[in-house]
Amino acid sequence: MANIIDYVQWRGDIPLAQVPFGAVDALVLSYLSYMPFDGLVPEPFETEGPLLSEAAAHFLEQGLSGTCAIDNGQLDCRLLEALRDSERFGTMRLTGYVSRFDRETEEQFSAITFLPPQGPALVAFRGTDSSVVGWKEDFNMSFSIEVPAQGAALDYVVRASSALERQMILGGHSKGGNLAAYAGIFAPEDVQERIRCVYNFDGPGFNEALLETPQFRKMDMRIHTFVPQTSMIGILMWHAEPFIVVKSDGVGVLQHNPYSWQVMGGRFITLPERTRESRLAEETIKNWLADLSPEERKRFIDGVYSVLSVSDGRNVADLFEAKNVRAILHAVSSMDEETKNAIADAFRRLGSSLRETLPEWVESTAGQIRTMITQRSEKESE
Repeated sequence: MANIIDYVQWRGDIPLAQVPFGAVDALVLSYLSYMPFDGLVPEPFETEGPLLSEAAAHFLEQGLSGTCAIDNGQLDCRLLEALRDSERFGTMRLTGYVSRFDRETEEQFSAITFLPPQGPALVAFRGTDSSVVGWKEDFNMSFSIEVPAQGAALDYVVRASSALERQMILGGHSKGGNLAAYAGIFAPEDVQERIRCVYNFDGPGFNEALLETPQFRKMDMRIHTFVPQTSMIGILMWHAEPFIVVKSDGVGVLQHNPYSWQVMGGRFITLPERTRESRLAEETIKNWLADLSPEERKRFIDGVYSVLSVSDGRNVADLFEAKNVRAILHAVSSMDEETKNAIADAFRRLGSSLRETLPEWVESTAGQIRTMITQRSEKESE
């Protein structure tokens, strides 16, 4: 089956003027926002940046790949090679690169803008990286009206609209999709008029309070949310817009990886609905969140983060190093009773939600894995 690399190779010689921008194009550029453009792409929109073909060549020469939480090193190289040689993508200018990481304010934010020779600009927001802070900010969305990255995304779109004077398409993968949707929803009316559409690729939704705002009701029909059939990330929290389900050749949460999304011709291969595993996961998480007030969610998430942050681990993987495990265990034993009780109560309620759906989820997941193994074995024997 074809993926976004095959798409760039196949459609790379067709300019946007001939075949307009589509959802697969948006995923390619949204994924590129994970690349470390520091020192290569200017932040001011008024300063001309490099062509995408030049940036791709630079990354290949330096042996650099993306900062995505998923390790895609070899696939990134293949994608960059295709982009370097592509007329459709390579002729785009890059500008407006911003990357911020602030442990104190719990912010992880990055964005970049792609400028084709003509037509709308694509504003792409980076998703969650592997940092503990990045994951903490994601969880803060469950109780906060606005987390720092969402405010930064809104400010970024307003500045881009003023500086570029052209229509815009907003996009992002994972948390980046949430940021794109947030910026589109809450942008001033004059800026919204320039937003052609918003692409949210398996990005989480919003808490209940945001869905009730008049801004959300007015904007949501221009938000196109794509999720893989066994989505575990994009189904988090609440969406008002419908899902477009994309076929993935990954298993479980690994379907979050954009390289697993299947493409035929110029479009995603879509399915009529998500798998039972995804629907069960959505039901479990929503039942759990509905059982916790915003204040209880905050107390639980802040409590867990306070324990994890005592370690030297900046990235999630670092938390499992022996010295960091010891620091975390010590922090747990030193935690005050009120926080301990809040965390224990939240986990108890999560356990209650899981007991209702876990047996069916395990059975369904096992069945899916057996089916995929059988299919691959049949292909290998042909």
